[in-house]
Amino acid sequence: MTTTTKLWRIIDLINWGTDHFTTKGLDNARREMEWFLCEVLSCQRIDLYVRFEEIMNEDELEVFRTMVKRRISGEPFQHIIGKAPFYGRDFIVNQNVLIPRPETEILIERIKTNGSVNSLLDIGTGTGCIAITVGLENLADKIFATDISESTIEIAKDNMKLHQVENIRFAHHDFLKQNFKTKFDVVISNPPYIGTNEMNTLQAEVQDYDPPSALTDNGDGLSFYHRFAEQFENLLTNDGYLLLEFGGNAQKQAVESIFQNAGLKTEFFEDLQNDWRIVEVRR
Repeated sequence: MTTTTKLWRIIDLINWGTDHFTTKGLDNARREMEWFLCEVLSCQRIDLYVRFEEIMNEDELEVFRTMVKRRISGEPFQHIIGKAPFYGRDFIVNQNVLIPRPETEILIERIKTNGSVNSLLDIGTGTGCIAITVGLENLADKIFATDISESTIEIAKDNMKLHQVENIRFAHHDFLKQNFKTKFDVVISNPPYIGTNEMNTLQAEVQDYDPPSALTDNGDGLSFYHRFAEQFENLLTNDGYLLLEFGGNAQKQAVESIFQNAGLKTEFFEDLQNDWRIVEVRR
């Protein structure tokens, strides 16, 4: 895209940007371009196609160009626009939190299937997207959420205010080293499950922009599952259960063995790519 006096309509930018991002090897090129334009124009996606003949002014184009340059450099589009979608809602994100992934939404679907509960604990809350969505969907009366990072908890609290949820208590907590004094009906988590030896195989934008503490346990990727198995009786009420995300097909057997060796029952669920992604653990 040049900086000459060429007039750029919204539709021109969508088409140009889609081609440009595609040639740079970016997935979801058109959708990302739409997200950028929605942010620049403060509009909804449908508005882009209602207003597709509209000419962008120079100030709007300058903001747009900067976004495109940042994206081409490898920065995640979610960081560029400062938000990421989860379960149909936008959540504030920055470099201190893991960007919510679509596969994590399966955790919400499992709670819905199992039915609402009195108490729920979200360990490693990150943006707070799981705990906040549980609150918004009325799936638990009392919600507790913890994270090892103070800066992460601040983002989660900002998201709680954004979505006007009031029944969540956030706390700074190191699950691998500290215990809980209360038992819960559901304990849910998307813990760090990437082994140290796998970190260099991740996409550059994940390695460079997601916080390492949200990605890896600095071990074999299984530390949290061992801890959950050890702490099961201390964490869960009589009919309570664990609901955990894990690292896909390659980790399924190891995760299953950890809980079975602790005398616990497991049930596994696939994500949209038909990879094993979620484990439900009960007595």
